[in-house]
Amino acid sequence: MSRRRGLAWAAAAAGLVAITAGTLVWHELTGARPGMAVRLAEWRAAHPGRAADGATSLAFDDLGAVDLDTLRTSALPWPILAASLALRESGGRPDTASWQSVRAAFRRFGFLYPDRIEGVEGGPSVSGAPLGLSLATITRTFPPLELQAVNTGCAACHAGPAYAADGMPDPRVAVPGMPNTSLDLEAFSSGSYAALKAAFRDEDDLLRAIDVLFPRMDRREWLTLRLLAMPAARRQLAERAGSYDRAMPFPNGAPGLTNGVAALKARLGVAPSDRFMPGAGFVSIPVLADRFYRSALLADGAYAPKDKPRWHAISRDEAATRDPRDLAAIASFFMVPSMGMSDVRSAAATDRLTEVLAWLRDWRPPRFPGTVDLGLAARGRGVYAAACASCHGTYDENLDQPRLISFPNWSGDVGTDRSRVEAFTPALAEAVAHTVQGRNNLDAQSTGVAAAPPLAGLWASAPYFVNGSVPTIRHLLEPETRPRRFEVGGQRLDMQRLGIAGVPGPDGSWRYAAGYLPYAGVVTIDTSAPGFSNRGHEKEVSGLTPPDRDALIEYLKLL
Repeated sequence: MSRRRGLAWAAAAAGLVAITAGTLVWHELTGARPGMAVRLAEWRAAHPGRAADGATSLAFDDLGAVDLDTLRTSALPWPILAASLALRESGGRPDTASWQSVRAAFRRFGFLYPDRIEGVEGGPSVSGAPLGLSLATITRTFPPLELQAVNTGCAACHAGPAYAADGMPDPRVAVPGMPNTSLDLEAFSSGSYAALKAAFRDEDDLLRAIDVLFPRMDRREWLTLRLLAMPAARRQLAERAGSYDRAMPFPNGAPGLTNGVAALKARLGVAPSDRFMPGAGFVSIPVLADRFYRSALLADGAYAPKDKPRWHAISRDEAATRDPRDLAAIASFFMVPSMGMSDVRSAAATDRLTEVLAWLRDWRPPRFPGTVDLGLAARGRGVYAAACASCHGTYDENLDQPRLISFPNWSGDVGTDRSRVEAFTPALAEAVAHTVQGRNNLDAQSTGVAAAPPLAGLWASAPYFVNGSVPTIRHLLEPETRPRRFEVGGQRLDMQRLGIAGVPGPDGSWRYAAGYLPYAGVVTIDTSAPGFSNRGHEKEVSGLTPPDRDALIEYLKLL
């Protein structure tokens, strides 16, 4: 072979190597290979050969929500977040940073660190990151990256605390499927943002705090942290500080509320992402029971299964035979606003979500832990049938734990706050229609009406109404008594009124009793503020007598 031909072959080989290497690097950087959820991996290691059931998946699976792309939207580098919160708790002193202070911060935001998760056998310990923050390790071969990151998981909103017979919360026990009515996503986002801003003012102290909390971090992760994660975090903080100066360009409400519509608008480009949008549209976190009776999902029925009627009555037989995959395909879209995933990535989680939905089809909320006057409840069953069933569904005659047998999927206007209904605009429906799920699995519509919810687990889901503006069922049934202001967060339950235990103040407020120590941060809801109106449902309860209301509350305890 001539020297010229040899050089040509060498150049071609070098070019091929360069192209191959470049392709590998591009594949490593852009391929959708999320990190394995740490706690799910621990559970599988402890239960070899067993598949995780729906409750376990809801508690531990991150559904692929931790990767390089979600680090640009909602995921955060875990060492940076944990150390920033520890510094904030310790007054900026890295030498006193501790996991105890990290846990204190997350508990104040309403996250749980349970010793036991109801229905989950042999779950891993929840110590560093709280339940509901999915922890995973992101790795790439080219370049050699390794980084622990966290993102919001299903259990943050959908695993609430257990309650004792006297209404005292027990955050040591988490119940998947029940709402975490003390989770304050607004406090979490604003508190984390403030902590990160403060920490990056002195990066040497931040690094020292990381050393204290993560003493076994290997060199690969340390370099990824220094060379990739910290510069990226610094840039994102600077961008936000120069525009809306918040973690998110929208408010998240108060404990027990989410603002998924605002988050979805930001993700799909329907709302500006470079300035703060102060609109309301908050919605209470629901109990997940009886979802298979819903002909359309969300508080306004915005999402209906593709080519199916949006509003129609569903019987027990139909609910029992619905394919969980159909609902899972719609539920996968919830991860676009809540976890910052793309529609393609979230749709890929449908198989894993199907297991969760199959479990939910038969799942029942815990029984009311207090006492029930069954004689009074029997009378209340008749009151419910006459006053409530036409909107909230018909239950069987059982007075142990009644089961829904038909659900009308009623929609309309009962005078409640319309912020959430009006937030889902035609423009947003059009944007959803162009996503993977919108093309294949769901029909999105700006309905302009509220959808009546099923009432299973009602006793543990206060405050009430779609916007969480009424502290007890007694207040809901007696509109003239509804307080203008009330406290929520880490609350004890009132086992007689059904809802948040409190005492009336001379100013018409509803406050925790003196001496009560809530386990999470407390927020005062002002029902005169936009999005928090406590009006509505007056006509529907106006015909009830005081004995009717007493009996109805006793019956509602059973659901």
